[in-house]
Amino acid sequence: MVRFLVLLALCVPMPVIGNEQAPLPELGDPAGGLISPDQEFRMGRSWLRQLRGQVAVLNDPLVQEYVEHLVYRMASHSDLQQPDLAIVVINSREINAFAVPGGVIGLNAGLLINADQEDEVAAVVAHEIAHVSQRHFVRRYADSQRINTAVMAAMLASLAVMISGQADAGAAGIMATQAAAIQQQLAYSRHHEREADRVGMQTLVNAGMDPEAMPRFFEKLQRNQQFAGKPLEFLSTHPITEERIADSRARAVTLPAGNLQEAEAFQLIRARLLAGFYSVPALAVEHFRSQYRRGASIQQQAAGYGLVISALRAKDYSLANETLDELQGRFPDQLWFRVARAEVLQAQQKHDQAADILREVARLMPRNYAISALLATSLIKTDKAAEAAELLEPILRQRPNDPALWRLAADAWGYSGSLGLAHLGRGEALFLSGADERGMDQLRYALDYSKENFPLHSRIKARLEEMDSTSKERF
Repeated sequence: MVRFLVLLALCVPMPVIGNEQAPLPELGDPAGGLISPDQEFRMGRSWLRQLRGQVAVLNDPLVQEYVEHLVYRMASHSDLQQPDLAIVVINSREINAFAVPGGVIGLNAGLLINADQEDEVAAVVAHEIAHVSQRHFVRRYADSQRINTAVMAAMLASLAVMISGQADAGAAGIMATQAAAIQQQLAYSRHHEREADRVGMQTLVNAGMDPEAMPRFFEKLQRNQQFAGKPLEFLSTHPITEERIADSRARAVTLPAGNLQEAEAFQLIRARLLAGFYSVPALAVEHFRSQYRRGASIQQQAAGYGLVISALRAKDYSLANETLDELQGRFPDQLWFRVARAEVLQAQQKHDQAADILREVARLMPRNYAISALLATSLIKTDKAAEAAELLEPILRQRPNDPALWRLAADAWGYSGSLGLAHLGRGEALFLSGADERGMDQLRYALDYSKENFPLHSRIKARLEEMDSTSKERF
């Protein structure tokens, strides 16, 4: 599939790029007539399924929960009307973020690690949401009157290869010879970048955040680029110039400063991610040990939390528990530390104790995705799979496109003896990760196991037909 789309990207005639300063079409005018929002949506979600099969997605429910909360917070203050977003976190230290038609927003973990404050990540998110709300992916080519779904699919295929960095040798060789052409097609125009800066900055202000965060982070990216051994992924599709930084800074000073308080959750997530990216866990332990001085600031809480997660990865459970004792003694109401305690217990295979802690947290945060996923994991390990399934089913109705959640639910159903549902869950997880045929095979098994349950059998049959139709759809 990847090779086919890459070849398509090179064979489909690309529109000629005119003067970037020329006015672009209004929303809903020629762009809307060439590709409808519904086509954009279906194409974007199809692309996301394929991307999940090509890249390492970060399957950490706590990180996913945080990122989704931040993205939807920004979206709620943006120009998006009734946003139906799909949010993916890529397990990479590279600084990157992307948005594609259909409301797909992606962040690399490296973006959060390299930001100093939440406002900086929010600025990038707001910028990406602006690309979606202003339909820049389509408008970039609307003046040529030659854009169609095949061109869009080719562009998206090229973007997927750039994000993954995992193309096979043949495809990589082809891409190398066409790098300049592909880059020209994927890079947003100066006009679109300025528009996304302007619209995104207003979104920041609407959300009560600091508009200065946008030029501040862009300056940081530009400095990093000067010392990087290779081009930053984000800058390859979002060129940053001195003029653009100056424009965004001049605009920021005219806007309200917003809430300049430190975001506790961001600092904790940043420490969690950084702890996970050390190839040798002992080095992460030493890093956070040197940072943690048992202070009361948010930065000190984050350093202590990073030490706990690093010790957990190093299987130094004594250090993890000792540090948690200190943190919880001074911050007894901090739920992150309670959850970390449960994670340490899970790593020690003490799932009954972990489940007790997580049930208590779940009572305070009912139907929270991350807490429910962690609790379900311990319930499955303690022969309470039916309870885990009951816990996950209402969350699945809210998150029907989450492959990690389907995998967990499949385990819960399987261990509780609901084999038809277990195969359905595995099939959904595979299909949402780009393994169309394997996913549909699982649903065929599910049909066999659900013959005595007419409502479930009918549901699986309808879903299999829908999968088959979606899989055959070509753009």
